[in-house]
Amino acid sequence: MKSLLLLALVVLNVSGCSEDQHDHPNLTSGEQLFNYHCAECHGQQGTGKLLEEIPAIILTKKNPEEIFTYITSETGHEREMPVFKTMPLEETQTIIDHLFILKSAFDKSGRQIKQFLIEP
Repeated sequence: MKSLLLLALVVLNVSGCSEDQHDHPNLTSGEQLFNYHCAECHGQQGTGKLLEEIPAIILTKKNPEEIFTYITSETGHEREMPVFKTMPLEETQTIIDHLFILKSAFDKSGRQIKQFLIEP
């Protein structure tokens, strides 16, 4: 029983989405950082999780500055995503750049997602 509890605590601690922790020097690429902080909820391709009503962030209409504000400081409007107040500027920008790479690849694929749009 103790080992099961310990395993659950380790899994929760490793989770990037719910933690505003940025001591991970081995994660440097946009893909690595996105997978660590975002993919748990938004999927590795940014397409979200329809059954859990998590938006596909690749459909965002926000510009990079608005996304930066949303990630690091914006609160309110029944927000469920954590605010990453201590995320370094360079890390945030690297994730945003990767988001737009995912968005571009999705747009070129011609696939459709019937999910919520993140409006500006």
